[in-house]
Amino acid sequence: MHSTTFYNACAMGYFLALFMLIANLAGRKELWRKSATITIALSFLAQTVGMIFRWQEAGLVEVAATERATGLTLTGWTYFVVYTQHPPWSNLYEIMVFMSWGVVLVYMVSEVKWRIPVAGIFALLLSLMSLGLASLTTDTDIKPLVPALQSWWIHVHVISASVAYSAGTVGAVTSLLYLVAAKDKLSLRGLGAGTLAVSAFLIFILGRGLELFTTGQYRIKLLREMGDEMIPVGRMVQDKFAAYYLASPYVGPLLIATFIACIVGAVVLWKSKTESDVPHGQSFWAWAAPFGLMSTTIGLMIYNNLSSTNIQVADDVASQLMPPGPWRFAMESNQWDMSLFGIVWGAQAFVSLCMLAPATTRRLLPSDEKLDRVSYYTIMIAFALVAVVLVTGALWAHYAWGRYWAWDPKETGALVIWINYAIYLHMRMAYGWVGVPSAVVGILGFFIIIAGFLGVNLGWFAEGLHSYGSA
Repeated sequence: MHSTTFYNACAMGYFLALFMLIANLAGRKELWRKSATITIALSFLAQTVGMIFRWQEAGLVEVAATERATGLTLTGWTYFVVYTQHPPWSNLYEIMVFMSWGVVLVYMVSEVKWRIPVAGIFALLLSLMSLGLASLTTDTDIKPLVPALQSWWIHVHVISASVAYSAGTVGAVTSLLYLVAAKDKLSLRGLGAGTLAVSAFLIFILGRGLELFTTGQYRIKLLREMGDEMIPVGRMVQDKFAAYYLASPYVGPLLIATFIACIVGAVVLWKSKTESDVPHGQSFWAWAAPFGLMSTTIGLMIYNNLSSTNIQVADDVASQLMPPGPWRFAMESNQWDMSLFGIVWGAQAFVSLCMLAPATTRRLLPSDEKLDRVSYYTIMIAFALVAVVLVTGALWAHYAWGRYWAWDPKETGALVIWINYAIYLHMRMAYGWVGVPSAVVGILGFFIIIAGFLGVNLGWFAEGLHSYGSA
């Protein structure tokens, strides 16, 4: 049986459990919550079995590669070492499946301790998004490990990173829920202003900074359909293959309009003098306009990706591109950007729901003190495990490359994540800054994880020894 069979089964189980948790919130039936918990546990077990099968498949690849290279038939302890040295988290496809697994693991532990069904909805959405991104990854084949990865450090290092980043993600989710529940400490207008400010920042980053405003374009990868796969189209630049990016029609101007609307909306909401917790009048439109523009922009991206086929480029450029046409856009053209835009949209949608029904939303949440406590414990776990990641990473780097630290982008990213959580804990312990300040730092940690994990692995910010590909 193939590993993807179990991955598909666990994805269907997570979808079913997601609807059960939503039904539990709508009807407040304990049966729904218990059924969802059992479904999540069974789906998690299926995902774990799938990872074991993937490990077995990778082991056979490693054994075959070693026997071809040495001309020997492996037996005994040597066979066992080679067979087990390739765990199912060695490329981007496997890492995204593993991150999905880690998020569900941390949620299930927190569910046993604290029982927060709303947090489960967010955890399952993020887990399913991670599985979806894995399915859209262009290179899913198992290949023999490069020499630097042929080490037992890969087990403790990557497991620690997965659980640490998953704990940080759950901590960010409960921090967001805290900001909603703590109505005496932060109004929904203030939460909306902060959400729009973060949205504007991410639009700036995903629009490739000033390039979005100087060119008015949002560019995505050009692809060629080869059988069941989408292959990046590109050309050779200084003896390296560089993917070719082309403007997604009309998305650039919409993104610029959304960015401006987010900035204006954040200012209007923040400066609003009304005593109401919920935006009204001008404040309402200051929130609704950027949310509507963001929804339209994402819809246009999806439409372009699904409908743009047989794309033509200038003849002088076309002659340099490989593989030859016909070329097109697809969901794989910008799946990583789409996922982050989707997170932004999801946050805006959640805040919109809170604004439309503040009393009902807050009634479904536990107390703000409980949410603050859950955030603290999960982030404390993340802090400790990121420390393990830094130490084991340094030891592994010395084993693989002969140095402990070289300010590689991934090393630096992990250090920044650890410092952010150190600030979080220091604020609480030394200055007693609990509540809103620590929740904001906890949410910030999620975006630092995205930057330090995906942003570096995909080569968004800098090329390093940990890069799995290019976005």
